[in-house]
Amino acid sequence: MRYFIISVLSLVFVLSCSTDETTYEVGRDFIDNEIQVRVIDTFSIKAGTFKLDSLITSSKNRILLGNVKDEKLGTISSKSYLELTTSSFYIDEDAIYDSIGFVLNYDAYHYGDTTKLQTYKLHRITETVAPEDGDNFYNTSSLEYDTNSLGEISFTPKPNKVTDSLFIKMDDVLGEEIFNKIVDNDINNSDDFLQYFKGLAILPDTTESNHVLGFNAQTSEKIAGNSSMRLFYTIKDDDSEDNSYYVDFVISSAAKQFNEIETNLTSTTLVGFVDNEEIKLSTNTDNLIFTQAGSGITARIEIPAIKNLLEISENATTLSAELTFIPLKGSYDENNLLPETLAVYIVDHKNRIIKELLDINGNITSALLNAEEDEFGANTYYSVDLSGFVEEILLSNTNLNYALMIQYEDFSNNVSNIVIEHDASTNNEVKLSVKYLNY
Repeated sequence: MRYFIISVLSLVFVLSCSTDETTYEVGRDFIDNEIQVRVIDTFSIKAGTFKLDSLITSSKNRILLGNVKDEKLGTISSKSYLELTTSSFYIDEDAIYDSIGFVLNYDAYHYGDTTKLQTYKLHRITETVAPEDGDNFYNTSSLEYDTNSLGEISFTPKPNKVTDSLFIKMDDVLGEEIFNKIVDNDINNSDDFLQYFKGLAILPDTTESNHVLGFNAQTSEKIAGNSSMRLFYTIKDDDSEDNSYYVDFVISSAAKQFNEIETNLTSTTLVGFVDNEEIKLSTNTDNLIFTQAGSGITARIEIPAIKNLLEISENATTLSAELTFIPLKGSYDENNLLPETLAVYIVDHKNRIIKELLDINGNITSALLNAEEDEFGANTYYSVDLSGFVEEILLSNTNLNYALMIQYEDFSNNVSNIVIEHDASTNNEVKLSVKYLNY
């Protein structure tokens, strides 16, 4: 008769891997070899924060605007640049100019205090909208623009109402000039228009901490809820019908709209990043590590002791491996919600991204939010399936020297952040638990 004997052993596992271990012996009387399932959850973990050099912010279909000051992450602000065009450069010669303005349609993204007043200003770009190198614009990219404002608006947002929009009234001198050039056929195609009008820069007020908002940025005039520069005119006749018309100037191509995202880490524990290879360990940042989309600030988790599992047995396999980490209480609320998932990447010793994290079956895996709804936020944590990562480390003939990078899945088109604890004194540490079968 087959039966199992289960016993709990205590084992001292040196080389900074594990000091406590639960062992389950399986089928000792059934086979000659001892088969054991070991659970090891006291790995030494090196946690820190680094900063990516730059992030591509063009072709993201989002205008990102605003300014937020945070005690732990300093100030982050975003302005947007866009090249505009329209599908038809025709206005009837009997038309009469009315007005011009810019329509910003919410796409529901928001970060920060949306009860506060914000001001946006429109400025005319004075250089061709083209990247300095390659095909992309980055969060560090910028373009020159006229210091004189073409229009501005001060408002309290309604970002959750995606049917709402902002309308920024623009300078009528510009509007009439565009109108007359089209009517007179001085502008009859996109090239003509872009020679005359390079594009718009939209700048938020950065003197106060308020919020960052997302707005739709599509390239088609037919998409409902899109953002555009709108030129209004009328054609008078004898009928009683509505004779009001408009021309929508939309983003010429997704690649010709981007967001410049600036950060100021002065007076924070993260001040002074030199390059993307520098790592600020949690021991120097109040036992915290940080991830902030848009800025490139990124949490890094290194577990050098995984290879020491080979010291247990020459013949073994990973049954499961789970990484858990806890967001700092008080760092998230309705103005900075915890995402349901976070992306996990494998990086090398120079923080270069190697690939996305895979589970043991080769599927892309993420950090999943586990949250119980209570007023204290107890049992709120993220879990990551590290089975594939652990097996890759163990099966490699060389020391891969890999680490994990934790970021937002769409980290180049928002500025939300998450603060992660790594504090042994509160037991709120980044932890790895591995279930290991040796035979």
